[in-house]
Amino acid sequence: MQEEITNGVVAVVKFVAYYIIWSFVLFNLGRVSLLLLTLGQYPRGLDAQRHVNQISLVGILVLVLAWSVVAIYNNTLGVHA
Repeated sequence: MQEEITNGVVAVVKFVAYYIIWSFVLFNLGRVSLLLLTLGQYPRGLDAQRHVNQISLVGILVLVLAWSVVAIYNNTLGVHA
């Protein structure tokens, strides 16, 4: 009985984490980035609903790119001790 409860709680946590991170944070980061890149042309209307995974992937790429820029700056141009 305890194992089923634990599995249920884990499933709920995974779903919430997926929804919050993938469908909200990364999707909106990708959407804003694409809107800026295309000067407001994409994604709009049905394109935003049809391409949720692709837009979220762009969000991941933007996040990785931003992290890489910060890492490169800190390791080469930033702190000189």
